[in-house]
Amino acid sequence: PHNPIKGNPTTAERGCPPHFLVREGAGTLKHHETEDFIIKAREEDLETIHSMVQWNDWEENPTALLYPGFLSTMEYDKLPRFLMFREAKLDAFNALRSQGIREVKSNVIDNLISKILGRYAEERFDSFEHYEMFLKQKSDEMGWSKEIVFEALKMAKIFRQDEEFGRQMLCGPNAMYIRKVTSLEGRWAEGSVPEHALEGKSAEDVLGEGHLFEVTFDELIGVPHGGGFSKKLTGTKQTWHVVLADCLLYQRSDDKLVPVLIRLENRNDGQPATWWSPPEPEITDLNDPKHLAWLYAKMWFRCADVNCYSLCTHFARAHATNELFAVSAYRNLPNAHPVFRMLQPHIQGIIPVNVQARSVLVNPGENAFALFLSAGDNLKMVFNNYYKQFSYEDLLLPNDVKKRGVEDIPEYLYRDDTLCHWEIIKEYVSEMIHLIYPSDEDIVKDTELQNVFNEVVDFGFRGYENGADFPREVSTREGVVEYLTAVIVNISVFHTAVNFQTFTSYTFPPSVPTCLTLPPPTQDQEITMDLILKCLPVLEITFISMNISFNLGQFSPIERFYLEDPAENKLGVLGENMAVAPQQEACIRRMAEKMRGFKEKIDARNVGRYLKYDVLSPVNTPLTTQT
Repeated sequence: PHNPIKGNPTTAERGCPPHFLVREGAGTLKHHETEDFIIKAREEDLETIHSMVQWNDWEENPTALLYPGFLSTMEYDKLPRFLMFREAKLDAFNALRSQGIREVKSNVIDNLISKILGRYAEERFDSFEHYEMFLKQKSDEMGWSKEIVFEALKMAKIFRQDEEFGRQMLCGPNAMYIRKVTSLEGRWAEGSVPEHALEGKSAEDVLGEGHLFEVTFDELIGVPHGGGFSKKLTGTKQTWHVVLADCLLYQRSDDKLVPVLIRLENRNDGQPATWWSPPEPEITDLNDPKHLAWLYAKMWFRCADVNCYSLCTHFARAHATNELFAVSAYRNLPNAHPVFRMLQPHIQGIIPVNVQARSVLVNPGENAFALFLSAGDNLKMVFNNYYKQFSYEDLLLPNDVKKRGVEDIPEYLYRDDTLCHWEIIKEYVSEMIHLIYPSDEDIVKDTELQNVFNEVVDFGFRGYENGADFPREVSTREGVVEYLTAVIVNISVFHTAVNFQTFTSYTFPPSVPTCLTLPPPTQDQEITMDLILKCLPVLEITFISMNISFNLGQFSPIERFYLEDPAENKLGVLGENMAVAPQQEACIRRMAEKMRGFKEKIDARNVGRYLKYDVLSPVNTPLTTQT
């Protein structure tokens, strides 16, 4: 067989396979090929791909944590050319990121010099309005999108409202955690919800009505406090407290979802759990200690929220998990395979962006998460906690909604829009799979496709109990439809939902602090505004979180969406697809037409809303993950 390294290092290391077998039209399945030389060329292509696209070596990189398999190449510049970003339009995008990095480094150097000269004074904010002014100032300096900044400032105006807190649980970037409460035992046994928070009802009555829900972040169990980089960044050593936080929410008679009880536990310091609930309605002064105590408890909960979002929802679920599907598909499906052609628009960006992330975001020696997240110093522990409870079932969105018991919550727009995407994409995948495979027997005979499933279990989820319940083989067309729908939706739709509203939802520290510098409150502690402001992130950390949130939440210049404007020579999913036979093209066009109707529905729904929810409109939903 062709040796890609010794035979032709320049082409093999950075170029294409030796034959680059291309079949016209619909593509072909290996067991349908009749010419021996074609079969041989197909096999040699995959052998070459195997040499260029390799799984990480768990023996050379020993680890005790549960973490999906990934590409062994650790540097972007060493990727095979066909795995790199396809165009050179990234210059402006990377320049924006570099500007933020220069600003952070400048802060570090200034702090170091000031400390040496004895002039350093920690710069804190003196009011919530000061945070707003800082956001406006930095957005002007950095050239951030005025429209996005305006949306973030609109949210900042109402962040103290319990209704906005509840909306974030349903429509924010971390909206997949909420689930119905079926019992007030366990973690809620020692808490008590005041009846005024439940419109005069008892907690047991509301539980029986099915109107109590919870959000919990068990991924932080056992994770130590952070702040290891704080002195370098701010000039003073800070402890960024990691606190377990749970929230009980109530669906009111007006269908609004509001928080009614928050449980905080500083387990790292051996402190007992504390319980916090909204003040009585007759207390209207927002500066009353009871209002401030409730606000402070919500801040601690949202701090846990943004930490689990950043490390678990966004990086682990929407990036690390997606990469293993792409690696397995590239390794086992040749260019001529019709399933590869269908998947290619969705898997083409995830590998290079993750390689870049491993060199900066989650590199133990250069961990960007540790610069602003309280749990960022302990990535392995957080990932391990997350993946202990992760399974294939989590990717099946309709099943997940039912499992969490949230089918009927009003205004759960994340649920509504992801399920609409699921149905449209599933119908498209079903049509394509029934074109590709005349019978279930063809699924079984397709060894290339079965190898994709095998490697996902053997290398992607190596070390997991039962391979995280991913099927090692799939023997029916319906099973393949479900599997591929889950992959495509997680890579495109799920990533979009959690990534592209990061700045508007998480950039205002009083609403969502990425770290908190004082210990959490004790049960009888009187909370003041001075205490809250002293606990919130200082200027340097605020800028870092704002800058990272902005840059990670922007579309790449090479992004392609499910719907685009043909007048701009952009055909969306049709223009990106390698499946070009007339029947396949008809399937793609039918999907695009359904997406167009979906967009119109979202446009109509957003009319008159103070905060619109259009993140999952097909014109805003990229086909792949590459930011």
